[in-house]
Amino acid sequence: MSNQLQTLVDDFLKFYAENKYKSELNQITDFLLANALSARGYNNYRNHEESGELFFINEILARTQPRLCIDIGANNGDYSIELLKSTTSKVIAFEPLPVAFDILKQNCLPFFDRITLENTGVGANDEELIINYNPNATAHASFSQEVEEVSYLHNELKITVPVVTLDSYFEKNNIQEVDLIKIDVEGFESEVFAGSVRVFSEIRPRFIQIEFNWHQLFRNASLLSFSKLLPGYDTYQLIPNGWVKRSPKDPYSNIFLFSNFIFVRIDNY
Repeated sequence: MSNQLQTLVDDFLKFYAENKYKSELNQITDFLLANALSARGYNNYRNHEESGELFFINEILARTQPRLCIDIGANNGDYSIELLKSTTSKVIAFEPLPVAFDILKQNCLPFFDRITLENTGVGANDEELIINYNPNATAHASFSQEVEEVSYLHNELKITVPVVTLDSYFEKNNIQEVDLIKIDVEGFESEVFAGSVRVFSEIRPRFIQIEFNWHQLFRNASLLSFSKLLPGYDTYQLIPNGWVKRSPKDPYSNIFLFSNFIFVRIDNY
């Protein structure tokens, strides 16, 4: 940085520090806050590169040569396809919404020999539940009624679908090892955890990815509460093209905005 530019930056920072409470600077404050949160790993949702998911799959997961990955809340299959393209792993993808599942099947045809598709949700019990959805935004479908308070959600349609626990699915299919479990269930994460007690405590996946968002505010959940269910795991937050180790006890790690966190089994590294 040139001396002239450094002087301009220093003058601006001094001016802002002295005037930050003035309403005339609200727009600048909002701009600075949004960019600081993005740098921290929040609201980077536009694509898998910006979210850090491509970095995780290519630079972290692929190097461990995974053999089985689970995609809970697969929607149209974008994440599953990245797994299949970047690793030699087999994938089991769960998607309960029929309209999304039909697209998932078509998108995954080139990988039919390595992917198992399950038209079911994952939760706390083996049962049938009502899922709320918008056919124009299937990625936002949720079993949770509380998350309808999120302002951008418009899940006006409902349908009853089957739900299984991860514990019962693993037992039924005699699955004894798993490398990655990715959970993207729009506020239903606590129920997935409740139905995965044996998988998380005995089988112990190498990586567990959860999407953290505004939804957890209305479900009374936090990154800290999830981490307490996973002793023996370190916590990392994905950022664009990278990840950073976080403390689940840090308030800055418990901000209710879109982000992806990876729980890493400690003996991995």
